Amino acid sequence: MFCPRHRKIIRQFFRAVFVCALVAGLAGCSSASAPRLAKVEFGRSIWGPGQQRAGVLFQDGGQAIPVAGGTLWLFGDTFFGPPPVAAPPRVADAKGAHGTTIAFLKSGETNLPPELDYFADTDGRATNPLSLFPEESSDRFRMWPLGGVSIGARVYLFYSMIEKTDGPAPWNFRDLGGGLSVADGPLQPFQRLRPGGDWKFPVEPIEVLREGGTLYLFEISDQPKGLVLARVAENQIEQPAAYEFFDGGGWTTNRAGVKVILREAYGQVSVIWSPTLGRYLLATSSDFFHPREIQLRTARRLTGPWSAPLRIAVPEMPGQATTLVYGTYLHPELSDESSLRFTFTFCRTLKGEWELSNPEMATVTLDR
Repeated sequence: MFCPRHRKIIRQFFRAVFVCALVAGLAGCSSASAPRLAKVEFGRSIWGPGQQRAGVLFQDGGQAIPVAGGTLWLFGDTFFGPPPVAAPPRVADAKGAHGTTIAFLKSGETNLPPELDYFADTDGRATNPLSLFPEESSDRFRMWPLGGVSIGARVYLFYSMIEKTDGPAPWNFRDLGGGLSVADGPLQPFQRLRPGGDWKFPVEPIEVLREGGTLYLFEISDQPKGLVLARVAENQIEQPAAYEFFDGGGWTTNRAGVKVILREAYGQVSVIWSPTLGRYLLATSSDFFHPREIQLRTARRLTGPWSAPLRIAVPEMPGQATTLVYGTYLHPELSDESSLRFTFTFCRTLKGEWELSNPEMATVTLDR
């Protein structure tokens, strides 16, 4: 089943793959050889006691950002309802949905699946940490989480603002742009920023990576099509005019000059530095010809060139039919940085009306 978040991913995917197809015959879409696979192990979904306590039935997303004392996990569409006592969640039990939920995992807790502590209301049920402004109707607007970063005790979360339109379903929505919010701690409500009275920021980053005092922000762009890179000093994160964009040779504050660093990137990307590899590791999901796989690439520099992909086929869920794998996120907090074994989560859409699922876990070991 495709909820609006899934449909946005699919629409970005088809646009990006079309552009890549145009240039593939001339110059190719990647450089360098792919990482080599030694072993991959697929586990179960992350649904467990933490979700049960918080009344979470189904959700997507699963990116984790380092914060004081642990990591903050970010989820998109989250369906809630009475928690089942001794059985897996059922779609029939869902009573509603939040566009964003968050959960905390303490440092050192590396059990799989992780037992998460959710931002919750007074009844202990997971709730949305982001709020609409008074002039924004909940019937018309919703927000999805993007990337985030902690600076001191504060936590910053980027988000996408989505507007429902009058067009025919299932494509009756549009992305209005990205904003930035801030909280005083990991499990606190986020306050949306409006510098100069405008909530829009010049970038919608799905990943934020810190190097020294500089933040690097990765966005899946519609114009130009593909993965683009921005940066900002961490002490200027709240200043939209301070953001710079990689233009192929340097950095510019002119967003129109941005150049794609990887065309074959769809929906989301996750990027970490691996000391053992001595390279950056980038995870993304399916392409046009392989809608049920995870892709890993490496690069010595954030600007690329990125290697050809290591393609990892995702096994089918018993009794279901997967139409798309998306939302692959690397989890260094659950991995050993001194090894080549990496833990990641991923999501899938299932064939059928209101067939929902939860993020799943897997580990991959790379070969030197």
